[in-house]
Amino acid sequence: MGYTTIFDGIFHLNKQLLERETLYLLEFARTRRMKRNPAILQNVPDAARTAVGLPLGEEACYFVNESWDEYSEDSIINYNRPPKTQPGLWCKWIPTSDSRGIQWSGVEKFYDYVEWLQYLIENFIEPWGYALRGEVNWQGEREEDVGMIWVENNVIILPEGAEELLRYAVSPVSVPKVVWDCLEAVEAAGKPLTDWYGIIDRAVELGHGEAALWIKPNMDKYLDGWERGFEFEGKVIKMTDIEI
Repeated sequence: MGYTTIFDGIFHLNKQLLERETLYLLEFARTRRMKRNPAILQNVPDAARTAVGLPLGEEACYFVNESWDEYSEDSIINYNRPPKTQPGLWCKWIPTSDSRGIQWSGVEKFYDYVEWLQYLIENFIEPWGYALRGEVNWQGEREEDVGMIWVENNVIILPEGAEELLRYAVSPVSVPKVVWDCLEAVEAAGKPLTDWYGIIDRAVELGHGEAALWIKPNMDKYLDGWERGFEFEGKVIKMTDIEI
């Protein structure tokens, strides 16, 4: 199951990472990015993070000390959801062996790789005073699934729109009013929003045929909303965090 993409090349830094920065980025890539309760982790040792001066962050997004089992396990809100600011459960960009670049870790099934690179640039590389550049080619399992990531001075030139890709990946999905009204009706009727198998039939049953017509060809967006919530004019509906 899953889909593997292979990456060839290195993104080069304008200067060598400090040892503590290299260690933190390696730990960040090693750990599953899970939504956590930061209040439980306030007094938990997290040496790699504190060495680079990072806070726990929203939903403990910067926490990396999973070896502290007693409290790190208790802090998990949802094992299958990343913190709201992060695009996925695993980031597989790591420092090179000489700490002068960023490369793929070699671990299979790396998803949201453009979004994760943008995240690293925004949250670590640029704030720490580095500039990233270079080209990395990718090859997916399908022969036609090929491409290149091109970075210049911390800006992802290709593919275009990397900043928007990251924003989309961590934001509720915007839906038209007919869909919003349907989701409210479904929620009020006690039918879980996470029951995506029956959402179209349920929408029709409740008299929201127009919403069903939107959902059917936009199932990918609906599934994204299932994970991150649905938004209309500043209001957000979020499903209850569950284990999937």
